[in-house]
Amino acid sequence: MLFDIAQVPFSRFGRFLTLSVMEGALCLRSVKGGDLRPSLGRLCRIGFTGPGGQTVTPQFTLTPDRLLAKAAGGHAEFCIGQGERLHLRGKGLGLRFDLEGSRYDYAYRTPEGDPCVVAAYENTRLMPRMTAGTVSVSGDWRRDRADNVAMVFSGADGFEGTIDLFTALAPPPAIQWFDQARAEVEGEFIHWLARTPKGGADAARRLAAYLLWANTVPAEGALTRPAIYMSKNHMINIWSWDNAFSALGVATMNPDLAFDQFGAIFDHQHASGLLPDFVNDRDVSFAFTKPPIHGWAILRLAEANTGFITDARRAALIPWLERQVGYWLTHARKDDQSLPAYFHGNDSGWDNASFFIEGGPVITPDLPTFLILTCDCLGRLHQDENQSLSWRNRADALLELLLTQLWDGTSFGTRLLADPACLRQDQSLIGFMPLLLGKRLPRDMAHALIDRVQTGGWLTPWGPATESPASPIYEADGYWRGPIWAPTTMLLWDGLRQQGEAGLADSIARHFLNLCETSGMAENFDALTGAGLRDRAFAWTSAVYLWLGASLIGAGAPDRDTG
Repeated sequence: MLFDIAQVPFSRFGRFLTLSVMEGALCLRSVKGGDLRPSLGRLCRIGFTGPGGQTVTPQFTLTPDRLLAKAAGGHAEFCIGQGERLHLRGKGLGLRFDLEGSRYDYAYRTPEGDPCVVAAYENTRLMPRMTAGTVSVSGDWRRDRADNVAMVFSGADGFEGTIDLFTALAPPPAIQWFDQARAEVEGEFIHWLARTPKGGADAARRLAAYLLWANTVPAEGALTRPAIYMSKNHMINIWSWDNAFSALGVATMNPDLAFDQFGAIFDHQHASGLLPDFVNDRDVSFAFTKPPIHGWAILRLAEANTGFITDARRAALIPWLERQVGYWLTHARKDDQSLPAYFHGNDSGWDNASFFIEGGPVITPDLPTFLILTCDCLGRLHQDENQSLSWRNRADALLELLLTQLWDGTSFGTRLLADPACLRQDQSLIGFMPLLLGKRLPRDMAHALIDRVQTGGWLTPWGPATESPASPIYEADGYWRGPIWAPTTMLLWDGLRQQGEAGLADSIARHFLNLCETSGMAENFDALTGAGLRDRAFAWTSAVYLWLGASLIGAGAPDRDTG
């Protein structure tokens, strides 16, 4: 079952409010504040009681518009309404929301007599209101806080009500009943799904569409635009290469939202051109950055939809991308005869990959590849021929450095900045990224790479492993040292298509679709068993599933060369 609340959070487009299972319990959460906080926005544990007051464990049914719990002949339902509002109702079951507890939590009554609970550390107030049945709010006062704060919903003939999450002032009471709120959500998702590219299996396509929809949070605080978080399980930020894949995934459903994924990161671009590692509503982190794949992504979007590059978007993209290239060529290399380097594995996006086994900085073949493609993208965006020619010339200069400094006659290697004379060969998939260069890559090099990727053990029955299973440091759950990832699958797929290897590319796409249809939209996957690993409700996995599914039926993702 792909829609499983044990793995897939229940949320709604444009909301922080989320229900998900954490440590075996269903929890009410507000996914603000990023993933560095131990709480991950957890506010309350939700418990269920039967007619006699006994604790019961329900069976859940998750759909985009409702989470249904059934046990002991009764049921309880949840729906997310307007704003950060949870609608709930039930009959034959009671609901108990136990505040997780932190210093200075408390409960009180407003001057109007409404109960209110304060999760102090989470900077969130919760106000329950009833239209049927009752809610009791309790807590044990301890000098300057309350312990054991809880909200209990019940009713002999059932109950219905809401819980509002807010920071300062409570919103007005709901004007919708549960069924009205549910109908609104259902219609919204049906409209979203109708615009989702066709391709793949119906259940997996629906899950992918749901996750891209439900993982979206509103513009607030440091989030200057609506942002697609990687997940509402654990990965509650927008990262600056994840955003490009999310944009590809939602471009047909909402082109403005797709462009906003770039803007949500580039709005915080440092004056040097450096992009932040991640952004959430509270934080913008420059401790790391991510690879400059945005030019590649813009090329793909522009080819799939000739109307995507409007004058306004062109005017924003040109300075963004120019500054980005400027950062890497000014601050990440010694001089103009050197290739730029990643300072840390996190900068590469491949965090702990084998090419960082000795630490960094490391010169890798993907970084100049992405910069060449960004220069090509700028050459296309500029409408002045002299500007276009200038960027094409910069791409040519970078290509020359890539070919002369990282090619060893059979493959592309990496160099430690501390030991530049040694060209290292490893068994990471990173060496195949220059395939993305299309006709810019000399034919003999392209043929050697294509032969190597087919014979070197990377291509498993489930897709391309990030570290060949034949490698001595391969790990089944080694993050970037073995598992299959959606972004690297798509990059290899596109690289093969740019080299005219459509048959091999389509085979990789079919394997990846089968992987997701079997194991869901996981963060990554065991390359040999296909089992989903880590976070199980990932946006970029969903985006790549939809893109590759569409490619197999000829809907989107055209086979064109970028050179």
